[in-house]
Amino acid sequence: MSTDVGLAIWRGTSITNLALKQPHLSHFHQIGRAPTSAPCGAFWKSSRNATSRFAPVFQPRRVDLSWSSLQTLTSPLHSFPYSELGNNDTYAKAIAPLWRFFLPDDPEPHGLLIQSVVNRMPWTSSFRLDPSRREIHLLKPAGRDDWQAACNEGIDELLDLARAKKAFPLLGKKRDEEFPIIGARFDIAIERSGFSLFGIIGRGAHMTVYTRTPEGDMKFWIPRRSASKSTYPNMLDQAVAGGVARGEKPFECMIREADEEAALSEELVRHNAVAVGAVTWFNISDEKAGGEPGLMNPGVLYVYDLEVGPNVVFKVVDDDIQDFHLMSVDEVRDAMWRGEFKPSCAAVMVDFFVRHGFITAENEVDYAEIVSRLHRRLPFRTSPRR
Repeated sequence: MSTDVGLAIWRGTSITNLALKQPHLSHFHQIGRAPTSAPCGAFWKSSRNATSRFAPVFQPRRVDLSWSSLQTLTSPLHSFPYSELGNNDTYAKAIAPLWRFFLPDDPEPHGLLIQSVVNRMPWTSSFRLDPSRREIHLLKPAGRDDWQAACNEGIDELLDLARAKKAFPLLGKKRDEEFPIIGARFDIAIERSGFSLFGIIGRGAHMTVYTRTPEGDMKFWIPRRSASKSTYPNMLDQAVAGGVARGEKPFECMIREADEEAALSEELVRHNAVAVGAVTWFNISDEKAGGEPGLMNPGVLYVYDLEVGPNVVFKVVDDDIQDFHLMSVDEVRDAMWRGEFKPSCAAVMVDFFVRHGFITAENEVDYAEIVSRLHRRLPFRTSPRR
């Protein structure tokens, strides 16, 4: 999931523009007593000068918070253009050269492949290519009652052959983990390292972990990824994040990753983590993402918040992380501005700032645009029932 993740909010501009450079988010403080409907993480501070005991009063230290000024930057996380009324040429040009990937007995596509992948892939008899329509169909095997299992085998055999022929030098070794094709009408999945070649919707679960100072200010536990990681090395990440595997619910993924990455107990996460929504994107991969560049990369992240006490201290428990930092809102904002966050994680942090009242319609002229781009409609169905 290249420079900034989740908000590419302007037409044709990637998400880093918004998420990556967010000037002075924390310069807007809410004063007054928090009503019961207030977001639990908003900065509410009592003040003798508050005009109302219940109505928040915004007192910005600066008023030049305009994310529109970030349009000069680019970010790959939302780099695939939108289809927009009256301005559809860019989208049409981007979609025209792509090949659509279909499953048996299903008229809707589930993936988008680029031409170079189609050319190099050693297609087997399990697939039918239609160059005139730029379509690739996984075929339903004749004479097999367990045809769904045969479809899974066909994809596995294809990727095994691609590795044997070294068709994709950057294709990682086979891993004992599969990602599902969400929206499929039967249980089918693709081995993790080959998943991105098919341009299928990926799923992840991210949890933002924060604590509060005695003064009530928020601070975030932020890890820095190892320099040896094949994807987004040395970049900042969420405290807990990972891909949702085949047969796994997002929350169960969160519990597993919390134990593996941060040594957080299942009891702590299960009883205190709060599901707060999802963030979606559609980008074109670059060299930081690892693997083949230029791949179509639509995705959804299931988002969780976890507030911990000041006595909880994060320590490195595996080689994927260099270290953990306890960062203030200002420090997180500045790191995003410098492009230090992994794209997907930047989007999740922007979503957090929106939900907790740091970015509002009162202090951000592009508020509606930002919120809508965090929840982009994906190119394929995400439910088999649609």
